[in-house]
Formats: sequence, C-alpha cells, structure tokens
Amino acid sequence: MKNLEGIWGKRFQQYLKELFKYLRFVFATSYIALIIAGSFAVGYYMKWLQVVPYEFPSEWLVSTICGILLSFSSPTTLIREPDQVFFLQLESGMGSYFRKALIWTYWSQIFSVLVIYCAAIPLLLKVESPSLWKISMGLCAILILKYLNVQIEFSNHRKKQGKHHFIDRLLQLSLSIMVLKLAIEGEIILFSIIIVILLVYEKQYRKKAILEPIPYDYFSKIESARMARFYRFVSYFTDVPFLKENISRRVWLDFATKLIRYDQKNTSLYLIVRTFMRTDESIYLWLRLTIISAFIVAFVKVPFVVSMIVSALSFATIYQIKHMFISPMGVRMNAFYPIPVSNQQIAVNRLLRALMLLQGSIVLISSFVQSASFISFVLIIVIGEMTIRFTGTK
Repeated sequence: MKNLEGIWGKRFQQYLKELFKYLRFVFATSYIALIIAGSFAVGYYMKWLQVVPYEFPSEWLVSTICGILLSFSSPTTLIREPDQVFFLQLESGMGSYFRKALIWTYWSQIFSVLVIYCAAIPLLLKVESPSLWKISMGLCAILILKYLNVQIEFSNHRKKQGKHHFIDRLLQLSLSIMVLKLAIEGEIILFSIIIVILLVYEKQYRKKAILEPIPYDYFSKIESARMARFYRFVSYFTDVPFLKENISRRVWLDFATKLIRYDQKNTSLYLIVRTFMRTDESIYLWLRLTIISAFIVAFVKVPFVVSMIVSALSFATIYQIKHMFISPMGVRMNAFYPIPVSNQQIAVNRLLRALMLLQGSIVLISSFVQSASFISFVLIIVIGEMTIRFTGTK
C-alpha cells in the first residue's frame, strides 16, 4: 500500500536525520584518533602479512569473523509502540512496509562484512593462494547468506517473538561459518546444495511466519532497545539529554567510600564518589579509556603515536567525567544537605585527580611489557591537571 510506503519513507528520513545528528559529534570529537588508529592498524597488518606463516588458518579466521557478523541480522523495522493500535487495521498490507525495512537492514549491515572480507583478501592470497573464482565465490556466499539470515531472523521474530533466540542465533552462526568456508575452499557442489536447501527452508518458514499476527509490541521493544544502545554509544562523545542512566550496586567497591573520613565537609565527596561507582556510564567510560591507554602503551612501539593517543585519552577521560558531574543533569543530592555549593566543585576535582592518578599508575605498570617509561604517566598527570583547571565549569 502506498500509504504504508509513505509512512516508512517519513520514518526512514527521521531515522537518518537522528543518526547523522549524533554521529557528526562522534566523528567531530574523535576523527584524529580514528585516523591515527586506522593508520597504525593498516601498517601493522601489512607488516604482519610479510611474516605470516603458511600454515596459518586464514580460511577459518576469515570465515569465523565474517560468519559472526553475518549471523547478527536483527531487522530494523522502525515500529513504534502506538503502531499496535494504529496499524492493526492495516496488517494485511504491512508486507510492503516490512519489505522496505528488510532492504534497508540488508544493505546497512552487509557493508561491514564486505569491508572485513576485502581486507582479508591479501591474507588469503598470501597463505592459501586461492584463484579469483574462489574469492568471488566467497563474495557471493556473503551476499546470499546475509539475505538468508535477514529473512530468517525476521521470520523468527514474527513467529517466535524471541523464544529460543540463542539457539537460532547459534545455528545461523554455525551455518554461516561452514558455508562461507566451503565457498572460499571452492567446494562449489556442496556449497550449492546447502544454499538451495537454505533457500527452500527460508521460503517455507516465511510462509508459516506470515500466518502469525504481527507482534507490534515485540518489534517496538526491539527498536527501543536498538536505539537505546545507539544513544548509549553516542553519550560517550556528546550529551544525550533524554538518556536515562543505568545504576548498578557494586558492593565490591564500597571500600572506596570507607576511605573517606567521616566529616561534614566531606559530604559532597562521599556522594560524588558513590555516584561515580554506581553509575554505569561514568565507571565504564573511565575503565574503557584506561584499558585502551594501557593496551597502546604495552604493545605500540612508536613513541610519538603512544604519546598522542595517551594524551588524547587522558583529556577525554577527565573532560567527560567532569562534564557528567557539573552539568545540570549531574548530582542533585547535595541540595538536601546544609553544605556550601562550592564544595561540589572541590569534591569533583578531588575525584578527578584520584582517577587521573589511578589511570596513570595502571598505564605505567602496563609499560613494563616493553620497557618501563614514565613519559605516559607524566603526560596523563599533566594533561589531566590542565583539563581540570582550564576547562569550563558551565
């Protein structure tokens, strides 16, 4: 129905607008780090190709990585919660709506698989020396398997509504790896037989799924969860005002609050430290950036690159955690205590300096993998202190 196609078109435009609205902040704040990391990865990969042993299981590696990506084919339907009421009378014509949704799902998800496969072609040529038609068969297998996985995943959602989802995903993963391995090896007969069986199965399974009523509430929950994951990712780079924070009780971190001396002037410090420990966004942000810094210092052998990345991550760590606590959406419990408002800023700075020192210590210990170096430790302390002192408080 043209009306439903028009609804999809409008929602799709709104969806893309929302994506680009936040993704531009992601690339604007981290494009330098992406360029450096990408250049390093490409250089390391090219050097590794020169020394890779001929017995290296390249076909299994490529098939496994691409198979994992192929098996994750959750459909992007853009269904909303009110649709279970407004679309109820249009259910017989929803085929055109879902057809466009699955087309977008297919092309938006297959790009990453094609990039990985194309990047792995030099590895396959180096180790296995496959002919051009074997590489082409692998490419065709990726295109066909993605179509099958998208269609079967959608039928699973419609028919089972999440029941036995893990088993279905495991089967898709195993079949994707096995079929792609056969394609790269050039086993065209066995490959063709399995593909035909899967196509017939998909067609029959789709016919059975169409007989089931459309679970609008289930599709709307999937969409809400998918967009929540996107907003959670974007929140690491910019502020998402409507995003709710996840709170987790971490008993094993209670020792940190016990180190704070019981005193009225330490009230803000106690509340802020406890908030940091129990808020998933803040503690995972610090942990993730610290692990990346430690990994870079431990395994990258180019001092300039190490210094640049460690400095950038030190700034990002302190700036974003500081912003979490001084923004209007930050800690509000201080309003219930008879303490000066200025104590909050002092407490935030004390927390930031403790986190900065702990991050620097972890990076210093990781530097022993190559050779002990205090340069990264000093950079973290200096950049962190400058960020605390010279970045705005509003």
